[in-house]
Amino acid sequence: MFKNSIKLLCANFDKVWKLLVYQILSWAVVFALLAPFYHVISTEIVNAWNSYEIGKYFTSGTFYGINISAALSAICYGIISFVTSIFNANVWIGIYMMIIIFVVKPLFSNVGKYVVCEMTYGYMAASSKHSFTGTFLRTLNKSLPYAAMKTMYSWIFDALVLLSMFGLTAITNPLYGYAMPFLVVLVPSILLAFKETFVAGWAPAMVVFDVNVFKAFPKGMAASLRRGLRVFSNAFIIYLLAFVLSAVLGVYALIIILPIIFPLFDIFEMVMFFSSQGMRFYVDNDTILTPKKLEEVDKIDDAKFLL
Repeated sequence: MFKNSIKLLCANFDKVWKLLVYQILSWAVVFALLAPFYHVISTEIVNAWNSYEIGKYFTSGTFYGINISAALSAICYGIISFVTSIFNANVWIGIYMMIIIFVVKPLFSNVGKYVVCEMTYGYMAASSKHSFTGTFLRTLNKSLPYAAMKTMYSWIFDALVLLSMFGLTAITNPLYGYAMPFLVVLVPSILLAFKETFVAGWAPAMVVFDVNVFKAFPKGMAASLRRGLRVFSNAFIIYLLAFVLSAVLGVYALIIILPIIFPLFDIFEMVMFFSSQGMRFYVDNDTILTPKKLEEVDKIDDAKFLL
């Protein structure tokens, strides 16, 4: 799956740029919505940034070795201080900001995800390419319900990741500092890989079977769990590579990593779904892959239900 996903990403690298432009425009809308409260938000950000001296961890652009522990602690406590200060200054501004960050922005991101899945389906099924804008407008009636449901579903796993990061900063054992660089990449990678395992087939099922968001969820989960261990391991490796490269190369490397990792996951989900369903697909303009049919990969226990 990983190899074929990389091949498809290279064959459709234009999707990286299109999704990047879309994400930039999405952030522009988010900043515009927050602009009326710019003074309050910016003041509290600067106060939290200076109070915990977060800037010194970004001077070299890298988090090396044991510094990850100190950097993560400073960032976590800085976030807590910022959110607390915003709500103390004005509760309604705090609620408004949370809605924008945890509802509006994920909605935009998930709509973009669905659009990329739809575009990838066109290439994999017929080696055809479609415009991002045209696909975006054509699929709004399906992408918006998907984005809304996916956003609410993701809150659970996102909360677990945030709590795990805050929990890692609460351990004070001196020896723990040496394990921190490993834990800070392993824990979120495992949690996010579990999340991906259960939702990897959701958008592909909507695209391929042309069903609504509620019917697509069980169909997508069945396809994903049919190769659950492979899906989990591939998702874990992708997240692990992203976190390790960010920690080793520095947070500034995210400027390169993030624009690639998002479309890679979208393509990976489509590859997983096609492979799980035994559907042939283009991996590049000259190569068509033929996965094993469902009856070749199902277990013996499942065969009794065929009659």
